[in-house]
Amino acid sequence: MSHLINIRIVLILLQMSQLIANGIEFIDEALSQGLFFHHDHGGTGERYYIETIGPGVCLFDYDNDKDLDIYFCQGSKLPGSDQNIILENKLFRNDGKFWTDVTSLAGVGDKSYSMGCACGDVDNDGNIDLYVTNFGEDVFYKNEGNGTFSNVTVSAGISNPEWGASVALFDMDSDGLLDIYISNYVEFSLTNNPWCGDRVRGIRDYCKPDFFNGIEDKLYKNKGNWKFEDVSTKSGILGKNGKGLGVIPADFDFDGDLDIYVANDGVMNHYYINDGYGYFEENAIFNGIGYNGNGLPEAGMGVDIGDVNGDGWLDIFVTNFSGESNTIYINNRMGYFNDLTFSSGLQQPSLNYVGFGTKLLDLDNDGWLDLFVVNGHVAANINDVHSGYTYAQKKQIFLNNRNGKFKELKLDATDDVNSASVGRGAAFGDIDNDGDVDIVIANNNGPANLLIRKGNPEKNWVGFSLVGVKSNKDAIGALITIDSYDLLQKRVVNTAGSYMASNDKRILFGLDNQSNIEKIEIKWPSGIVDKYERIKVNNYYEVIEGESIKLLMKHKG
Repeated sequence: MSHLINIRIVLILLQMSQLIANGIEFIDEALSQGLFFHHDHGGTGERYYIETIGPGVCLFDYDNDKDLDIYFCQGSKLPGSDQNIILENKLFRNDGKFWTDVTSLAGVGDKSYSMGCACGDVDNDGNIDLYVTNFGEDVFYKNEGNGTFSNVTVSAGISNPEWGASVALFDMDSDGLLDIYISNYVEFSLTNNPWCGDRVRGIRDYCKPDFFNGIEDKLYKNKGNWKFEDVSTKSGILGKNGKGLGVIPADFDFDGDLDIYVANDGVMNHYYINDGYGYFEENAIFNGIGYNGNGLPEAGMGVDIGDVNGDGWLDIFVTNFSGESNTIYINNRMGYFNDLTFSSGLQQPSLNYVGFGTKLLDLDNDGWLDLFVVNGHVAANINDVHSGYTYAQKKQIFLNNRNGKFKELKLDATDDVNSASVGRGAAFGDIDNDGDVDIVIANNNGPANLLIRKGNPEKNWVGFSLVGVKSNKDAIGALITIDSYDLLQKRVVNTAGSYMASNDKRILFGLDNQSNIEKIEIKWPSGIVDKYERIKVNNYYEVIEGESIKLLMKHKG
Protein backbone atom coordinates (compact mmCIF):
# COMPACT_ATOMS: atom_id res chain seq x y z
CA MET A 1 0.00 0.00 0.00
CA SER A 2 2.81 2.43 0.93
CA HIS A 3 4.48 1.63 -2.39
CA LEU A 4 1.33 2.63 -4.28
CA ILE A 5 1.03 5.83 -2.23
CA ASN A 6 4.64 6.74 -3.06
CA ILE A 7 4.01 6.18 -6.76
CA ARG A 8 0.93 8.39 -6.60
CA ILE A 9 2.91 11.15 -4.86
CA VAL A 10 5.61 10.98 -7.54
CA LEU A 11 3.02 11.22 -10.30
CA ILE A 12 1.39 14.22 -8.63
CA LEU A 13 4.77 15.96 -8.25
CA LEU A 14 5.63 15.27 -11.89
CA GLN A 15 2.29 16.69 -12.99
CA MET A 16 2.84 19.81 -10.84
CA SER A 17 6.33 20.32 -12.26
CA GLN A 18 4.96 20.07 -15.79
CA LEU A 19 2.31 22.67 -14.95
CA ILE A 20 4.97 25.02 -13.61
CA ALA A 21 7.71 24.46 -16.19
CA ASN A 22 5.82 25.04 -19.41
CA GLY A 23 7.19 28.39 -20.56
CA ILE A 24 4.11 30.43 -19.63
CA GLU A 25 5.24 33.62 -17.93
CA PHE A 26 3.83 37.13 -17.91
CA ILE A 27 5.70 40.30 -16.95
CA ASP A 28 3.86 43.48 -16.00
CA GLU A 29 5.54 46.09 -18.19
CA ALA A 30 3.12 48.96 -17.57
CA LEU A 31 5.65 51.13 -15.75
CA SER A 32 8.69 50.17 -17.83
CA GLN A 33 6.80 50.98 -21.04
CA GLY A 34 5.34 54.24 -19.75
CA LEU A 35 1.72 53.07 -19.60
CA PHE A 36 0.66 55.28 -16.71
CA PHE A 37 -3.04 54.83 -16.06
CA HIS A 38 -4.54 54.81 -12.59
CA HIS A 39 -8.27 54.28 -12.26
CA ASP A 40 -9.96 56.50 -9.68
CA HIS A 41 -13.48 55.53 -8.66
CA GLY A 42 -14.06 58.95 -7.11
CA GLY A 43 -15.08 57.52 -3.76
CA THR A 44 -15.34 59.54 -0.57
CA GLY A 45 -16.31 56.78 1.86
CA GLU A 46 -20.02 56.97 1.03
CA ARG A 47 -19.73 53.66 -0.87
CA TYR A 48 -21.69 54.69 -3.94
CA TYR A 49 -22.46 51.45 -5.75
CA ILE A 50 -21.02 52.64 -9.06
CA GLU A 51 -17.56 52.85 -7.49
CA THR A 52 -16.93 49.12 -7.41
CA ILE A 53 -18.21 47.90 -10.80
CA GLY A 54 -15.77 49.39 -13.34
CA PRO A 55 -13.54 49.98 -15.19
CA GLY A 56 -13.34 48.52 -18.67
CA VAL A 57 -10.60 48.63 -21.32
CA CYS A 58 -10.27 48.21 -25.09
CA LEU A 59 -7.50 46.99 -27.40
CA PHE A 60 -7.79 48.25 -30.99
CA ASP A 61 -5.64 49.66 -33.77
CA TYR A 62 -7.11 53.15 -33.95
CA ASP A 63 -4.43 54.55 -36.30
CA ASN A 64 -4.05 51.57 -38.67
CA ASP A 65 -0.32 51.15 -38.05
CA LYS A 66 -0.60 47.38 -37.49
CA ASP A 67 -0.28 47.39 -33.70
CA LEU A 68 -2.77 47.55 -30.86
CA ASP A 69 -3.52 50.72 -28.93
CA ILE A 70 -5.28 50.93 -25.54
CA TYR A 71 -8.35 52.85 -24.35
CA PHE A 72 -9.10 52.99 -20.63
CA CYS A 73 -12.40 53.94 -18.99
CA GLN A 74 -12.11 56.28 -16.00
CA GLY A 75 -14.33 57.22 -13.08
CA SER A 76 -15.40 60.68 -12.03
CA LYS A 77 -15.50 62.76 -8.85
CA LEU A 78 -18.51 61.95 -6.70
CA PRO A 79 -20.47 64.06 -4.18
CA GLY A 80 -18.30 65.08 -1.25
CA SER A 81 -15.01 64.82 -3.15
CA ASP A 82 -12.48 67.58 -2.57
CA GLN A 83 -9.91 66.21 -5.01
CA ASN A 84 -8.42 68.86 -7.25
CA ILE A 85 -7.98 66.57 -10.24
CA ILE A 86 -9.45 66.03 -13.68
CA LEU A 87 -10.60 62.49 -14.41
CA GLU A 88 -11.10 61.44 -18.02
CA ASN A 89 -10.88 58.35 -20.18
CA LYS A 90 -7.48 57.80 -21.75
CA LEU A 91 -6.21 56.64 -25.16
CA PHE A 92 -2.61 55.42 -25.37
CA ARG A 93 -0.86 54.95 -28.71
CA ASN A 94 1.43 51.96 -29.07
CA ASP A 95 4.84 53.28 -30.13
CA GLY A 96 6.71 50.01 -29.75
CA LYS A 97 7.44 49.23 -26.09
CA PHE A 98 6.42 52.77 -25.18
CA TRP A 99 2.97 54.28 -24.84
CA THR A 100 2.03 57.85 -25.71
CA ASP A 101 -1.04 59.53 -24.22
CA VAL A 102 -2.91 60.85 -27.27
CA THR A 103 -6.25 61.45 -25.53
CA SER A 104 -6.41 65.20 -26.18
CA LEU A 105 -5.11 64.88 -29.73
CA ALA A 106 -7.67 62.19 -30.55
CA GLY A 107 -10.55 63.93 -28.77
CA VAL A 108 -11.75 60.94 -26.74
CA GLY A 109 -11.23 62.16 -23.17
CA ASP A 110 -14.79 61.64 -21.97
CA LYS A 111 -15.19 62.97 -18.42
CA SER A 112 -18.39 61.08 -17.63
CA TYR A 113 -18.42 58.24 -15.10
CA SER A 114 -17.39 55.60 -17.63
CA MET A 115 -17.79 51.84 -17.35
CA GLY A 116 -16.98 49.88 -20.51
CA CYS A 117 -16.15 50.25 -24.17
CA ALA A 118 -16.35 48.49 -27.52
CA CYS A 119 -14.50 48.97 -30.79
CA GLY A 120 -15.51 48.22 -34.36
CA ASP A 121 -15.68 49.60 -37.88
CA VAL A 122 -19.37 50.49 -37.88
CA ASP A 123 -19.30 52.33 -41.23
CA ASN A 124 -16.94 49.93 -43.05
CA ASP A 125 -14.47 52.69 -43.94
CA GLY A 126 -11.40 50.88 -42.61
CA ASN A 127 -11.18 52.89 -39.39
CA ILE A 128 -12.13 51.47 -35.99
CA ASP A 129 -14.79 53.44 -34.14
CA LEU A 130 -15.35 53.57 -30.38
CA TYR A 131 -18.42 53.19 -28.15
CA VAL A 132 -18.25 54.04 -24.43
CA THR A 133 -20.82 53.06 -21.79
CA ASN A 134 -21.37 55.37 -18.84
CA PHE A 135 -23.32 55.79 -15.66
CA GLY A 136 -25.52 58.17 -17.60
CA GLU A 137 -25.54 58.88 -21.32
CA ASP A 138 -23.17 56.77 -23.40
CA VAL A 139 -20.73 58.31 -25.88
CA PHE A 140 -20.22 57.19 -29.47
CA TYR A 141 -17.05 58.25 -31.31
CA LYS A 142 -16.51 58.16 -35.08
CA ASN A 143 -12.92 57.54 -36.17
CA GLU A 144 -12.11 60.20 -38.76
CA GLY A 145 -9.10 58.29 -40.09
CA ASN A 146 -6.60 61.04 -39.29
CA GLY A 147 -5.89 60.23 -35.66
CA THR A 148 -8.95 62.05 -34.35
CA PHE A 149 -12.50 61.09 -33.37
CA SER A 150 -15.82 62.96 -33.51
CA ASN A 151 -18.58 62.61 -30.94
CA VAL A 152 -21.58 61.51 -33.03
CA THR A 153 -23.77 60.22 -30.20
CA VAL A 154 -26.72 62.55 -30.76
CA SER A 155 -26.58 62.73 -34.56
CA ALA A 156 -26.35 58.92 -34.76
CA GLY A 157 -29.56 58.57 -32.73
CA ILE A 158 -27.96 56.96 -29.67
CA SER A 159 -29.47 57.64 -26.25
CA ASN A 160 -28.79 55.34 -23.34
CA PRO A 161 -29.13 57.31 -20.07
CA GLU A 162 -29.22 54.09 -18.05
CA TRP A 163 -26.23 52.53 -16.30
CA GLY A 164 -24.48 50.90 -19.25
CA ALA A 165 -21.97 48.07 -18.82
CA SER A 166 -20.67 45.92 -21.70
CA VAL A 167 -21.26 46.35 -25.44
CA ALA A 168 -21.29 43.86 -28.30
CA LEU A 169 -20.85 45.05 -31.88
CA PHE A 170 -22.26 42.45 -34.27
CA ASP A 171 -24.29 42.11 -37.46
CA MET A 172 -27.67 40.85 -36.28
CA ASP A 173 -29.37 40.70 -39.69
CA SER A 174 -26.48 39.95 -42.08
CA ASP A 175 -26.74 43.27 -43.91
CA GLY A 176 -23.01 43.93 -43.64
CA LEU A 177 -23.32 46.59 -40.93
CA LEU A 178 -22.42 46.27 -37.26
CA ASP A 179 -25.30 46.76 -34.83
CA ILE A 180 -24.96 47.61 -31.13
CA TYR A 181 -26.13 45.57 -28.14
CA ILE A 182 -25.76 47.30 -24.75
CA SER A 183 -26.05 45.41 -21.48
CA ASN A 184 -27.52 47.74 -18.88
CA TYR A 185 -27.05 47.05 -15.20
CA VAL A 186 -29.31 48.30 -12.35
CA GLU A 187 -31.38 51.26 -11.21
CA PHE A 188 -29.18 53.42 -9.04
CA SER A 189 -28.90 57.12 -8.30
CA LEU A 190 -26.44 59.16 -6.27
CA THR A 191 -29.35 60.61 -4.30
CA ASN A 192 -30.64 57.18 -3.26
CA ASN A 193 -27.62 55.36 -1.89
CA PRO A 194 -28.62 52.70 0.69
CA TRP A 195 -26.46 52.12 3.77
CA CYS A 196 -25.01 48.62 3.79
CA GLY A 197 -22.44 46.97 6.00
CA ASP A 198 -21.88 46.16 9.68
CA ARG A 199 -23.90 48.65 11.73
CA VAL A 200 -22.68 47.22 15.02
CA ARG A 201 -19.07 48.04 14.19
CA GLY A 202 -20.02 51.02 12.03
CA ILE A 203 -18.29 49.62 8.94
CA ARG A 204 -19.95 50.70 5.71
CA ASP A 205 -19.50 48.71 2.51
CA TYR A 206 -21.00 48.48 -0.95
CA CYS A 207 -24.50 47.06 -1.23
CA LYS A 208 -25.25 43.85 -3.09
CA PRO A 209 -27.10 43.94 -6.42
CA ASP A 210 -30.16 42.53 -4.63
CA PHE A 211 -30.78 46.04 -3.29
CA PHE A 212 -31.44 47.37 -6.81
CA ASN A 213 -33.85 46.60 -9.64
CA GLY A 214 -32.49 45.42 -12.96
CA ILE A 215 -33.04 47.47 -16.10
CA GLU A 216 -33.58 46.58 -19.73
CA ASP A 217 -30.79 46.22 -22.23
CA LYS A 218 -30.80 48.10 -25.52
CA LEU A 219 -30.28 47.13 -29.13
CA TYR A 220 -29.55 49.59 -31.93
CA LYS A 221 -29.79 48.71 -35.62
CA ASN A 222 -27.21 50.24 -37.93
CA LYS A 223 -29.10 51.80 -40.85
CA GLY A 224 -25.96 53.09 -42.54
CA ASN A 225 -24.60 56.62 -42.95
CA TRP A 226 -24.14 56.92 -39.19
CA LYS A 227 -27.81 56.54 -38.39
CA PHE A 228 -29.00 54.05 -35.77
CA GLU A 229 -32.49 52.95 -34.78
CA ASP A 230 -33.49 51.75 -31.32
CA VAL A 231 -35.01 48.34 -32.09
CA SER A 232 -35.14 47.10 -28.50
CA THR A 233 -38.91 46.67 -28.72
CA LYS A 234 -39.30 45.24 -32.22
CA SER A 235 -36.32 42.89 -31.77
CA GLY A 236 -37.92 41.18 -28.76
CA ILE A 237 -35.32 41.99 -26.11
CA LEU A 238 -37.39 44.62 -24.28
CA GLY A 239 -39.13 43.62 -21.07
CA LYS A 240 -36.30 41.34 -19.91
CA ASN A 241 -35.11 43.23 -16.85
CA GLY A 242 -31.78 41.59 -16.18
CA LYS A 243 -28.77 43.04 -14.43
CA GLY A 244 -26.52 42.83 -17.44
CA LEU A 245 -22.74 42.93 -17.13
CA GLY A 246 -21.06 40.66 -19.68
CA VAL A 247 -22.37 40.11 -23.21
CA ILE A 248 -21.17 38.14 -26.22
CA PRO A 249 -22.61 37.29 -29.66
CA ALA A 250 -22.06 33.96 -31.42
CA ASP A 251 -23.81 31.48 -33.68
CA PHE A 252 -24.30 28.93 -30.91
CA ASP A 253 -26.70 26.76 -32.93
CA PHE A 254 -24.82 27.10 -36.25
CA ASP A 255 -27.89 28.20 -38.17
CA GLY A 256 -26.10 31.07 -39.91
CA ASP A 257 -26.92 34.03 -37.66
CA LEU A 258 -25.56 35.51 -34.44
CA ASP A 259 -27.31 34.89 -31.14
CA ILE A 260 -26.66 36.84 -27.92
CA TYR A 261 -25.70 35.65 -24.45
CA VAL A 262 -25.88 38.05 -21.49
CA ALA A 263 -24.35 37.36 -18.07
CA ASN A 264 -26.65 38.91 -15.46
CA ASP A 265 -25.68 39.68 -11.88
CA GLY A 266 -27.68 37.61 -9.40
CA VAL A 267 -30.60 36.88 -11.71
CA MET A 268 -31.18 34.53 -14.64
CA ASN A 269 -28.79 34.95 -17.54
CA HIS A 270 -30.32 35.67 -20.94
CA TYR A 271 -29.90 33.75 -24.18
CA TYR A 272 -31.42 35.41 -27.23
CA ILE A 273 -31.91 33.15 -30.25
CA ASN A 274 -31.77 35.07 -33.54
CA ASP A 275 -34.30 34.23 -36.26
CA GLY A 276 -31.89 35.53 -38.89
CA TYR A 277 -33.70 38.80 -39.45
CA GLY A 278 -32.91 40.56 -36.19
CA TYR A 279 -35.75 39.22 -34.02
CA PHE A 280 -34.69 37.42 -30.84
CA GLU A 281 -36.42 34.88 -28.63
CA GLU A 282 -35.15 34.61 -25.06
CA ASN A 283 -34.80 30.93 -24.17
CA ALA A 284 -32.07 30.59 -21.55
CA ILE A 285 -33.95 28.22 -19.24
CA PHE A 286 -34.97 25.81 -21.99
CA ASN A 287 -31.43 25.77 -23.41
CA GLY A 288 -29.83 25.16 -20.00
CA ILE A 289 -27.84 28.40 -19.59
CA GLY A 290 -30.15 30.60 -17.51
CA TYR A 291 -29.04 29.14 -14.19
CA ASN A 292 -26.30 26.84 -12.96
CA GLY A 293 -26.71 23.08 -12.82
CA ASN A 294 -28.45 23.35 -9.46
CA GLY A 295 -31.10 25.65 -10.90
CA LEU A 296 -29.76 28.75 -9.13
CA PRO A 297 -28.92 32.19 -10.51
CA GLU A 298 -25.33 33.35 -10.12
CA ALA A 299 -23.57 36.71 -10.13
CA GLY A 300 -22.58 36.64 -13.80
CA MET A 301 -19.87 39.13 -14.68
CA GLY A 302 -17.42 38.19 -17.43
CA VAL A 303 -18.14 35.83 -20.30
CA ASP A 304 -16.40 34.16 -23.23
CA ILE A 305 -17.07 31.45 -25.79
CA GLY A 306 -15.01 28.75 -27.47
CA ASP A 307 -14.82 25.06 -28.28
CA VAL A 308 -13.15 23.72 -25.14
CA ASN A 309 -13.66 19.98 -25.76
CA GLY A 310 -12.83 19.79 -29.45
CA ASP A 311 -16.25 18.71 -30.69
CA GLY A 312 -16.67 21.71 -33.01
CA TRP A 313 -19.40 23.45 -30.98
CA LEU A 314 -19.14 26.69 -29.02
CA ASP A 315 -19.20 26.44 -25.24
CA ILE A 316 -19.76 29.29 -22.75
CA PHE A 317 -17.69 30.31 -19.74
CA VAL A 318 -19.03 32.77 -17.14
CA THR A 319 -17.23 34.32 -14.17
CA ASN A 320 -19.20 34.62 -10.93
CA PHE A 321 -19.05 35.61 -7.27
CA SER A 322 -17.01 34.05 -4.47
CA GLY A 323 -18.69 31.00 -2.98
CA GLU A 324 -20.52 30.29 -6.26
CA SER A 325 -17.61 29.23 -8.50
CA ASN A 326 -17.30 30.19 -12.12
CA THR A 327 -19.42 28.20 -14.56
CA ILE A 328 -18.74 26.44 -17.83
CA TYR A 329 -21.65 25.41 -20.04
CA ILE A 330 -20.82 22.73 -22.59
CA ASN A 331 -22.75 22.88 -25.85
CA ASN A 332 -24.27 19.47 -26.49
CA ARG A 333 -25.07 20.57 -30.05
CA MET A 334 -27.76 22.72 -31.60
CA GLY A 335 -27.37 25.33 -28.86
CA TYR A 336 -28.40 23.23 -25.85
CA PHE A 337 -26.01 23.27 -22.90
CA ASN A 338 -25.03 21.37 -19.75
CA ASP A 339 -23.31 22.83 -16.69
CA LEU A 340 -20.15 20.72 -16.44
CA THR A 341 -18.22 23.02 -14.10
CA PHE A 342 -17.44 20.36 -11.51
CA SER A 343 -16.34 17.63 -13.91
CA SER A 344 -14.28 20.20 -15.86
CA GLY A 345 -12.19 20.93 -12.79
CA LEU A 346 -13.17 24.61 -12.59
CA GLN A 347 -15.42 24.66 -9.53
CA GLN A 348 -13.20 24.33 -6.45
CA PRO A 349 -10.33 26.59 -7.64
CA SER A 350 -12.67 29.54 -8.21
CA LEU A 351 -14.69 29.42 -4.98
CA ASN A 352 -12.64 32.01 -3.08
CA TYR A 353 -12.51 34.49 -5.96
CA VAL A 354 -14.76 37.02 -7.68
CA GLY A 355 -14.14 36.70 -11.42
CA PHE A 356 -14.48 39.51 -13.93
CA GLY A 357 -12.48 39.77 -17.17
CA THR A 358 -11.80 36.43 -18.84
CA LYS A 359 -10.72 34.75 -22.06
CA LEU A 360 -10.60 31.27 -23.58
CA LEU A 361 -7.26 31.20 -25.41
CA ASP A 362 -4.53 28.73 -26.29
CA LEU A 363 -1.73 29.69 -23.92
CA ASP A 364 0.55 26.71 -24.60
CA ASN A 365 -0.16 26.48 -28.35
CA ASP A 366 -1.20 22.84 -28.16
CA GLY A 367 -4.39 23.42 -30.15
CA TRP A 368 -6.69 23.40 -27.11
CA LEU A 369 -8.30 26.41 -25.45
CA ASP A 370 -7.04 27.31 -22.00
CA LEU A 371 -8.49 29.90 -19.65
CA PHE A 372 -7.41 33.19 -18.07
CA VAL A 373 -9.48 34.81 -15.29
CA VAL A 374 -9.06 38.24 -13.70
CA ASN A 375 -10.24 38.43 -10.08
CA GLY A 376 -11.04 41.09 -7.50
CA HIS A 377 -13.70 41.37 -4.82
CA VAL A 378 -16.46 43.99 -4.75
CA ALA A 379 -16.71 44.32 -0.95
CA ALA A 380 -13.90 46.56 0.27
CA ASN A 381 -14.10 45.15 3.81
CA ILE A 382 -14.63 41.54 2.82
CA ASN A 383 -11.70 40.22 4.88
CA ASP A 384 -13.31 41.60 8.04
CA VAL A 385 -16.40 39.54 7.32
CA HIS A 386 -14.87 36.41 5.76
CA SER A 387 -11.28 35.53 6.64
CA GLY A 388 -10.94 33.32 3.56
CA TYR A 389 -11.61 36.13 1.11
CA THR A 390 -9.53 39.16 0.14
CA TYR A 391 -10.37 42.39 -1.67
CA ALA A 392 -7.36 42.38 -3.99
CA GLN A 393 -6.89 38.99 -5.64
CA LYS A 394 -4.48 37.22 -7.97
CA LYS A 395 -5.30 36.25 -11.56
CA GLN A 396 -5.75 32.60 -12.51
CA ILE A 397 -4.66 30.44 -15.45
CA PHE A 398 -6.22 27.07 -16.22
CA LEU A 399 -4.67 24.74 -18.78
CA ASN A 400 -6.81 22.45 -20.88
CA ASN A 401 -5.91 18.77 -20.52
CA ARG A 402 -6.78 18.32 -24.21
CA ASN A 403 -10.17 16.91 -23.32
CA GLY A 404 -12.19 19.89 -22.06
CA LYS A 405 -11.04 19.40 -18.47
CA PHE A 406 -8.84 22.01 -16.79
CA LYS A 407 -6.06 22.19 -14.24
CA GLU A 408 -4.98 25.42 -12.55
CA LEU A 409 -1.46 26.45 -13.52
CA LYS A 410 0.81 27.01 -10.52
CA LEU A 411 3.00 29.86 -11.67
CA ASP A 412 6.45 30.81 -10.49
CA ALA A 413 6.31 33.23 -7.58
CA THR A 414 7.88 35.97 -9.71
CA ASP A 415 5.17 35.81 -12.37
CA ASP A 416 3.08 38.98 -12.31
CA VAL A 417 -0.10 36.98 -12.78
CA ASN A 418 0.29 36.26 -9.07
CA SER A 419 0.18 39.95 -8.14
CA ALA A 420 -3.02 40.85 -6.32
CA SER A 421 -5.28 43.64 -7.57
CA VAL A 422 -8.96 44.54 -7.66
CA GLY A 423 -9.29 43.32 -11.24
CA ARG A 424 -12.17 44.26 -13.50
CA GLY A 425 -11.99 44.71 -17.28
CA ALA A 426 -9.42 42.75 -19.26
CA ALA A 427 -8.62 42.96 -22.96
CA PHE A 428 -6.64 40.27 -24.76
CA GLY A 429 -4.47 40.61 -27.85
CA ASP A 430 -1.00 40.25 -29.34
CA ILE A 431 0.32 43.65 -28.29
CA ASP A 432 3.92 43.04 -29.38
CA ASN A 433 3.02 41.04 -32.52
CA ASP A 434 5.13 38.02 -31.58
CA GLY A 435 2.48 35.33 -31.99
CA ASP A 436 1.15 35.02 -28.47
CA VAL A 437 -1.55 36.78 -26.46
CA ASP A 438 -0.79 39.61 -24.04
CA ILE A 439 -3.26 41.11 -21.57
CA VAL A 440 -4.12 44.60 -20.41
CA ILE A 441 -6.09 44.75 -17.16
CA ALA A 442 -8.04 47.71 -15.80
CA ASN A 443 -8.04 47.53 -12.01
CA ASN A 444 -10.60 49.24 -9.81
CA ASN A 445 -9.19 52.30 -8.06
CA GLY A 446 -5.63 51.31 -8.93
CA PRO A 447 -2.97 51.20 -11.65
CA ALA A 448 -3.47 49.16 -14.81
CA ASN A 449 -1.51 46.00 -15.61
CA LEU A 450 0.20 45.41 -18.95
CA LEU A 451 0.94 41.68 -18.89
CA ILE A 452 3.34 40.89 -21.72
CA ARG A 453 4.00 37.24 -22.45
CA LYS A 454 7.71 36.60 -21.95
CA GLY A 455 9.77 35.14 -24.78
CA ASN A 456 8.57 33.76 -28.09
CA PRO A 457 6.06 30.91 -28.57
CA GLU A 458 7.71 27.53 -27.98
CA LYS A 459 5.26 25.77 -30.29
CA ASN A 460 3.94 26.69 -33.70
CA TRP A 461 1.07 29.07 -34.34
CA VAL A 462 -0.72 30.98 -37.07
CA GLY A 463 -2.73 34.19 -36.99
CA PHE A 464 -5.42 35.64 -39.25
CA SER A 465 -6.77 39.13 -39.78
CA LEU A 466 -10.01 38.97 -41.76
CA VAL A 467 -11.36 41.76 -43.95
CA GLY A 468 -14.99 41.58 -44.97
CA VAL A 469 -16.20 42.79 -48.36
CA LYS A 470 -19.83 41.72 -48.59
CA SER A 471 -19.77 41.02 -44.86
CA ASN A 472 -18.99 43.68 -42.25
CA LYS A 473 -15.40 44.83 -42.70
CA ASP A 474 -14.32 43.54 -39.27
CA ALA A 475 -15.69 40.10 -40.25
CA ILE A 476 -17.39 39.80 -36.86
CA GLY A 477 -19.12 36.43 -36.79
CA ALA A 478 -16.87 34.74 -39.35
CA LEU A 479 -16.02 31.11 -38.53
CA ILE A 480 -12.47 29.90 -39.22
CA THR A 481 -11.76 26.16 -39.34
CA ILE A 482 -8.21 24.89 -39.73
CA ASP A 483 -7.08 21.32 -40.33
CA SER A 484 -3.45 20.62 -39.47
CA TYR A 485 -3.21 16.85 -39.62
CA ASP A 486 -4.52 15.60 -36.26
CA LEU A 487 -5.70 19.05 -35.09
CA LEU A 488 -9.09 20.35 -36.20
CA GLN A 489 -9.92 23.73 -34.67
CA LYS A 490 -12.71 26.29 -34.98
CA ARG A 491 -12.60 29.95 -33.93
CA VAL A 492 -15.09 32.80 -34.30
CA VAL A 493 -14.05 36.37 -35.09
CA ASN A 494 -15.38 38.40 -32.20
CA THR A 495 -14.10 41.40 -30.23
CA ALA A 496 -16.76 41.25 -27.48
CA GLY A 497 -16.73 39.16 -24.34
CA SER A 498 -14.54 39.34 -21.24
CA TYR A 499 -15.92 42.19 -19.09
CA MET A 500 -16.62 45.73 -20.28
CA ALA A 501 -13.89 45.19 -22.86
CA SER A 502 -13.00 44.86 -26.51
CA ASN A 503 -10.33 42.42 -27.69
CA ASP A 504 -7.93 42.01 -30.60
CA LYS A 505 -9.99 41.03 -33.64
CA ARG A 506 -7.20 38.86 -35.03
CA ILE A 507 -7.51 35.12 -34.48
CA LEU A 508 -4.57 33.08 -33.18
CA PHE A 509 -4.35 29.30 -33.46
CA GLY A 510 -1.88 27.12 -31.56
CA LEU A 511 -0.55 24.29 -33.73
CA ASP A 512 1.51 22.22 -31.29
CA ASN A 513 4.44 20.83 -33.35
CA GLN A 514 2.67 20.84 -36.71
CA SER A 515 4.76 22.56 -39.39
CA ASN A 516 2.00 23.09 -41.96
CA ILE A 517 -1.69 23.81 -42.16
CA GLU A 518 -3.28 21.48 -44.65
CA LYS A 519 -6.67 23.20 -45.03
CA ILE A 520 -8.34 26.43 -43.98
CA GLU A 521 -12.04 27.16 -44.38
CA ILE A 522 -13.61 30.54 -43.64
CA LYS A 523 -17.38 30.92 -43.48
CA TRP A 524 -18.14 34.60 -43.74
CA PRO A 525 -21.28 36.22 -42.29
CA SER A 526 -22.46 36.88 -45.85
CA GLY A 527 -22.54 33.13 -46.54
CA ILE A 528 -19.44 33.16 -48.73
CA VAL A 529 -17.03 30.29 -48.04
CA ASP A 530 -13.30 30.62 -48.79
CA LYS A 531 -10.90 27.69 -48.73
CA TYR A 532 -7.10 27.66 -48.76
CA GLU A 533 -4.44 24.96 -48.50
CA ARG A 534 -0.86 24.45 -47.32
CA ILE A 535 -0.26 27.60 -45.32
CA LYS A 536 3.09 28.14 -43.61
CA VAL A 537 3.05 28.52 -39.85
CA ASN A 538 4.36 31.19 -37.43
CA ASN A 539 3.00 34.10 -39.48
CA TYR A 540 0.02 36.44 -39.56
CA TYR A 541 -2.09 36.43 -42.72
CA GLU A 542 -4.65 38.88 -44.05
CA VAL A 543 -7.65 37.28 -45.70
CA ILE A 544 -9.96 39.38 -47.87
CA GLU A 545 -13.43 37.94 -48.30
CA GLY A 546 -13.83 36.14 -51.62
CA GLU A 547 -10.52 37.44 -52.94
CA SER A 548 -7.16 36.50 -51.45
CA ILE A 549 -4.90 35.51 -48.60
CA LYS A 550 -1.53 37.18 -48.16
CA LEU A 551 1.29 37.34 -45.65
CA LEU A 552 0.56 40.18 -43.26
CA MET A 553 3.39 39.93 -40.78
CA LYS A 554 6.38 37.63 -40.45
CA HIS A 555 7.29 35.93 -37.21
CA LYS A 556 9.24 38.43 -35.08
CA GLY A 557 11.15 35.68 -33.29
